[in-house]
Amino acid sequence: MSAGPSPASDGTDDHSEVPVEVPPVVHVVPGPDAHGVVLHGLRIRAATRARTDLVRADLLAEVDPARLRDRRVVVQVTDRVLAARREDALAAWRRVTAGAVRVTVVLHDLPQASDGRHRGPRSELYAALCADADDVVVASRHEELLLAAVLRHAFPGPRARALLDRTHVIPLPVVRGASPARPAPSSPPTVATLGFLYPGKGVEEVVDAAAEAGLDAVNIGGVSAGHDDLVDQLAGRAAAAGTRWSATGWVDDADLPAALAGAGIPVAAHRHLSASGSINSWLAAGRRPVVVASRYTRELAERMPGAVRLVGPTHAELVAALREAAHDPASTWLGDDVVLGPDEDEAAALLHAVVDRPAVSVVVPYYRGQAMLDVILAQLDAQEGVAGGLEVVVADDGSPEPPTVRGTRADAETGGGGTVVTAGRWPVRVVRQGRDGFRAGAARNLGARHAAGRVVVFVDGDTVPATGTVAALQKACRTTGSTLAVGHRRHATLTRADGSVTWPPQDELPEPEWLAQGFAATADLAEADDGGFRWIISAVMAVDRALWDVLGGFDERLKGYGGEDWELAWRAWLAGADLAHVPEAVAWHDGPDLKGREGEEAEHLARTKNAETGRLAPLLPHPLVRGRGWTHPCPDVVALVEATGWTPGQVEVVVETLLDHGDVGVWVRGGKHVPADPRVHVGLPGHDVLARARAQVVVREPVEVLRLPWGRWPEELTSVVAGMAGGATAPEDPPGPVSVAATRLAARGSRPVALGADWSRPVPRDVVVEHWRQRRLNDERRRRQDGRTDG
Repeated sequence: MSAGPSPASDGTDDHSEVPVEVPPVVHVVPGPDAHGVVLHGLRIRAATRARTDLVRADLLAEVDPARLRDRRVVVQVTDRVLAARREDALAAWRRVTAGAVRVTVVLHDLPQASDGRHRGPRSELYAALCADADDVVVASRHEELLLAAVLRHAFPGPRARALLDRTHVIPLPVVRGASPARPAPSSPPTVATLGFLYPGKGVEEVVDAAAEAGLDAVNIGGVSAGHDDLVDQLAGRAAAAGTRWSATGWVDDADLPAALAGAGIPVAAHRHLSASGSINSWLAAGRRPVVVASRYTRELAERMPGAVRLVGPTHAELVAALREAAHDPASTWLGDDVVLGPDEDEAAALLHAVVDRPAVSVVVPYYRGQAMLDVILAQLDAQEGVAGGLEVVVADDGSPEPPTVRGTRADAETGGGGTVVTAGRWPVRVVRQGRDGFRAGAARNLGARHAAGRVVVFVDGDTVPATGTVAALQKACRTTGSTLAVGHRRHATLTRADGSVTWPPQDELPEPEWLAQGFAATADLAEADDGGFRWIISAVMAVDRALWDVLGGFDERLKGYGGEDWELAWRAWLAGADLAHVPEAVAWHDGPDLKGREGEEAEHLARTKNAETGRLAPLLPHPLVRGRGWTHPCPDVVALVEATGWTPGQVEVVVETLLDHGDVGVWVRGGKHVPADPRVHVGLPGHDVLARARAQVVVREPVEVLRLPWGRWPEELTSVVAGMAGGATAPEDPPGPVSVAATRLAARGSRPVALGADWSRPVPRDVVVEHWRQRRLNDERRRRQDGRTDG
């Protein structure tokens, strides 16, 4: 029988040179007209050579989300331009950008120690903005380091590293303008600062230093909203020190070059800059400002030698620098040999190299299959309906000969950015890794690291997608929150005896019954439970970028055929992701399912599946994979014992009762005695453990844990916790001596559930462990005699 797409839609070379219409990028620039972030955003957008759209608003919250739907967007952001109230900022951001297919956020005013009590809330907001974005742009290496501190505090595990890998440093543009002729220096010169006045900008230090140097001072610019009293304060401070200080008020852009040229000694004394438009304004006017040394100003001096006069952090050093500048006015002007940059055209080009990247990336792991790769790439080139465009990344798992893409041979070396081929409708990048056995998961990770898309689609090197498959998977990953989606894998013999590949498929093979039954039983995974990982097959699979960041990709410790997709799906489930089967996302696998291979050779099937189970057991604790009674470093249930002040006997009894509940690992914090057992540890569990355990039990008081809501080695745990009633108290109650949390539910915002008094029994400080064990044995005998087996 004939099956698959018709020749008219098979994606062969007839489509390869058809131009692709992708809507232009939208520049979103919120904030008041005179705000520095707004001025920067508008100038960058004006310098962009490609056609772009502009959305302006006083606050991002005022933007209609429909204007960004299905578009790639870049948003200029500081926390004050998102919403009227800081507590509404994140909700406004998510509402407005929810429909975008790709988001680049340009961050300004990074949180730092000088923010005081506001640092914590600002850091939480900036971390969330980064997590929601596909790329992040900052203006300096100093800002990148500030952001690294924010992200590493907010996100344990691989997520912070993933976000930092997609953070780009693009300096604020600065161009030396055609400034007026240098005026004759006044004697003595006036010390000048620039920009809006606000507390902590360093103007007080400049006033004090100017007074000691015998100089007057002025601020060129107005006062930040809410700080009008600063003018009188600073004037009074100067008068008390025996000098004069004043502020010019707002200076129009047309008058600013002359004001800067006429300034006596330009100074920027702010010690907590993350990037500075005022310093750049001095430089654009041809001035060489005196700046207090900091990580940011040292970076400026290194990037643009001769552009600034660095002085040490002490008051005496600033006074000395002002006196030297007064004695040598020429030192306050840029030399002709000083090179500034980037200019606005260069900065815009650097930004759009990030922003213009496609919304979907398709990763194809490859090993010695050129004929099949040619068909796969032709089908990917024919994909239609993908919002925001796509790219293809071929990840070669150490083939003896690198693959060829449209007549271009990939680089022979591994690593780096690989080879990019732009012929065709969508670009194709080829990256390679060395051969170290069968490493499909590592190859997919390699491809994903070079992928830009908000949605990452994986298509195996022996699986050919139908024309609408990528669009269907993109839609599934955009419909809800974090999603791991699989397509509909159909089977046909595509490779002929001579090595050529038949396309479209001619003779369809039976689909695996076990997979079809799993999808039917779970309503295409919408009703999946803890066992839903078994229906996730990476031959055709998609994941949204935010979830991929949380997971950190496939576990590269898994080598050999099969299992890496189940392990990824297990962690995705526990991370709170939705699982989805997308029937319309069809892809054709070359040959039968594993069970149909080797001519029904049962021994071969058993050997393959058992090897897969053995690889998975240390990392995937579900009893269907691990079985019962085995001990591995990653347990199914993590128990944290807060044992500060407990006696050794209490610790031993509590730990023993916990270990009796099946696949449990115990971490003891604060106790002076920790029992010797490979399942018992000191301190806190690591991210690798927590990401794989289905539940966490916390014991805060010395009590025997008589029972847990689930049985030993449960097949289903998450739904049990979700449906708890009776002996368990409500989530909003105090935690009590023992609480339980299902990992998946916690990731989706649920609080731990406290267990009632009948779930535990106090352990006295003077407990004698031997006597306690004897009483326990006696209780068990009585229960057996009574025909009872519980508790």
